Amino acid sequence: MNQQGKATVRHVGETVLPYALSCKENAARCAGQAKAYLGPRASRAATQARQRYATEVVPRIEQARLAAGPATDAAVRRSAAAMAALRGDVTLDEIQRTARRRDRRARAGRAVRRAALLGLLAGGAVAAWKWWSAQNDPDWLVEPSPATEIPTEPEEQALG
Repeated sequence: MNQQGKATVRHVGETVLPYALSCKENAARCAGQAKAYLGPRASRAATQARQRYATEVVPRIEQARLAAGPATDAAVRRSAAAMAALRGDVTLDEIQRTARRRDRRARAGRAVRRAALLGLLAGGAVAAWKWWSAQNDPDWLVEPSPATEIPTEPEEQALG
């Protein structure tokens, strides 16, 4: 670089230096003000977030772990059964027999549930019919039937 170029760069540096220092001081002052203004708010927001996590998220995670327990147990049982079948510890006939027994129990359970539902429906229908019958034919609306015997005069018989 030539002498004139160096001088120009020096001159620009000297001219810009006060502005740069002023900007640096202003930026530091603004950062300090922002820290003073936002610091407590950010700390409070972080505390609230931790508390909310502890009260809302942690219980749901625990609940999900308890709910996943049966699925985990079933997966362990199935994988153990699959490994036993692959090793040859369980024969195909035993697997089919177990599947048939499970299907039979499921059908029986469905039949019992259906019978119970039909019994409830029939009982409800009988109760509704009795209620409706009582509403349409109350005892106080029925007139007494006329007497079928002719009354005799009790005084003449007793004296005679």
